[in-house]
Amino acid sequence: MRRLARDLLPGDRLPTENALSGEFGVARETVREALRGLEEDGLIVRRRRKGTFVAKRPTLGHEHRLTGLSEDFSALKFDTGATVLDAKPASPPASVVAMMGLVPTAEVFHIGRLRHFEKAPFSYEEAFLPLDIGRKVAKLDLRNTAIVHELRDRLRLRIWEEQQQIEAVAADPYVAGLLMVAVGAPLLFMVRHFCDQKDKSVVVFWSHLRPDRYYYTLKLERPRRRQR
Repeated sequence: MRRLARDLLPGDRLPTENALSGEFGVARETVREALRGLEEDGLIVRRRRKGTFVAKRPTLGHEHRLTGLSEDFSALKFDTGATVLDAKPASPPASVVAMMGLVPTAEVFHIGRLRHFEKAPFSYEEAFLPLDIGRKVAKLDLRNTAIVHELRDRLRLRIWEEQQQIEAVAADPYVAGLLMVAVGAPLLFMVRHFCDQKDKSVVVFWSHLRPDRYYYTLKLERPRRRQR
């Protein structure tokens, strides 16, 4: 979706399914399903023996990011889904307390979800939210959506991403069991922090991701020439 909006023009030819499959590290069927969704939306057109071409450029809203993140999976109609494992008030980890600017004794609403891609687990995602917002989110159907989408589209919160960090960690017994990997196996650990327009903390996300099922990409913009 971002490539259509930023890099391609109407009439441009898209790479082949094989090329897209290799670029994004997904099965051809996944690419085919994503292209089918774009075709149904009128964004691309397929011409027999000639290829797939851009019909029109999409208009991206604030929920689309410059990174391959969970909100993009839903937008691209990838074969993903989530199982809610936990949704209740809890005492947050110390790092979350510091990031959200809470007092040490504060409680947050914790939502833990196991995310699947092509029927296999690829990430364990946790959301730490203020109690009032968390209770509203927990009442929604979170099986086929990103919480970022729900905060913006359903709850109408104007949030922006204040911080994002990623590092390598070893799988603890609980996460290893969920993701079906060995205890101590390497995982990608991503932390994201969103605030509202008054810079008040709204949500901190923790994501443990299997590196054989996910890789991180970042599209950078070319710097503009300075006007003389």
